[in-house]
Amino acid sequence: MHAAPPLRMRRAVVLVATVALPVALVLGLGHRGAHMARSLVLPGAGLVGERTAVAVLCFALAVAATVAWVRWGLDWLLAAVVAGSVLASGLLAAPDEHAAAVADAVRPVLAAHEFPLVVLVVGAISWVRMTLGRIPGLAWLGRRRNRTMQGLADIGRLGAVDRSRAAAVLALTGDPADLALARTVATDPALVLRARRVGLATRWRIGGDPLRQDHAPTRAALALTGALDDAALARFVGDAERAPLGAPCSEPTWVRPLDAVLAAIAVHRAGGSTERFRQALHGELGLRRGHRPLWWWTPLGIGAGAMPGWEHAACSGLARWMGWIDDRDWDDLRRRALGASARGTAHPHDERLVAAARIWTALVDDEPTRRLLERPTIAHDPLAVAILHLARAVRGEGDSQPHLSPHGRPEVTA
Repeated sequence: MHAAPPLRMRRAVVLVATVALPVALVLGLGHRGAHMARSLVLPGAGLVGERTAVAVLCFALAVAATVAWVRWGLDWLLAAVVAGSVLASGLLAAPDEHAAAVADAVRPVLAAHEFPLVVLVVGAISWVRMTLGRIPGLAWLGRRRNRTMQGLADIGRLGAVDRSRAAAVLALTGDPADLALARTVATDPALVLRARRVGLATRWRIGGDPLRQDHAPTRAALALTGALDDAALARFVGDAERAPLGAPCSEPTWVRPLDAVLAAIAVHRAGGSTERFRQALHGELGLRRGHRPLWWWTPLGIGAGAMPGWEHAACSGLARWMGWIDDRDWDDLRRRALGASARGTAHPHDERLVAAARIWTALVDDEPTRRLLERPTIAHDPLAVAILHLARAVRGEGDSQPHLSPHGRPEVTA
């Protein structure tokens, strides 16, 4: 899949600017410019050794701003922190010889070609988050919280994004009780309030539809439960078809594959085109070395991170159910799912992974794995239970369940 010319042009402009700006700072401002160039590559680096406390503060603010950017699309805050760090480095750096400045600037100039650096930080944050979840003490906290959950009865305890995902998944099962619960969750005013706050903080959106353009999981849940009127549904389908990957962003500028799959299924059921998204599943969001990207950043079309096992299994399982991908994802997911099954379902991520893997075992010929994955009980995490309901529906259990058509797409039968 080749990027469109405008995207290639944006990437080229950013590459040139990333290399040229540190050089311009060094040549134009001498030693102060060298310190500013270092902070441009890593916020606060230009003050290390001179104003170390300020350097640590700049770096901490940059990490916090990066997390806010990844989670809510708050990109202007990160840009402000980087610009402030560069300016502080120029103002607080001690004067020195110009020749020393050029020598000091060699590393940042060489490193600057790895643009944009913050996207690499995003991948590191993803790795840290998954690693922390396996540290004994912190993992215990996750297991303890999961033990207090009572399945779908506690769906309101999930975060807004996971609540929307659970509602969208439940709406796909074809069960009237699941659909009723999904509609109640999807129409919770708290989800719209969160979208309004995110829009205000990230894009200064005041008034109008707070769900416009972004918020893929919430809009997918509303569409799949039939809670959108004709005009709102048409806007949702139009936003998806105009989006770079064929699905709205989860948060401003960020596409998360699981949310995108749910949105694409909603678009398909509404009669819209999913061709662009199906292409993305083999291109921008494609499988590489057993993983799919956790995020895709729309301004430059850059993917980062690797989805946690449960998210990868749920995303690819839904796509496989729709007939949009083949079975290659299962080769790696099978091993990870069996590992989660052996650990048990005390941790929510393991519970979700086992549930999502059951979608796969309903679609592939792997009876030994299916029997092993049926052993753990899934009854705590609400999203895991919602995924389990869909897995049973895909297998054809129950009175009113979706079955696969000859083209691999779900059809609800009464």
